[in-house]
Amino acid sequence: MKNKLEAIPLARALEVGKRSRIQIYFDVLQVLCEELKNGKPSLTRVAHMANLPYDRFQKSLNKLIQLDIVREQNGKFFVTEKGFEYMQEFERISDFLRRMGLLP
Repeated sequence: MKNKLEAIPLARALEVGKRSRIQIYFDVLQVLCEELKNGKPSLTRVAHMANLPYDRFQKSLNKLIQLDIVREQNGKFFVTEKGFEYMQEFERISDFLRRMGLLP
């Protein structure tokens, strides 16, 4: 008799859901803040720590600059007040969604 429960392929079992664009922005901001504490952040390192290919990181960074969430000044990048507000609100909303059982 066949087992009614089929084994889930290993690749699918280890599959992690895709991050949303707003999650990616949050991750970039979070890493950027951490790296700013250590001095001038390397963009390659920020991309790596945010787990993004460099080209996708550049697109995200450009969008954050366009939205005035990140500012570039003399080759240095800074998170603006609007960026800190984004991070706080993102964490607040994520926490709420977890409590409601809508996020893992």
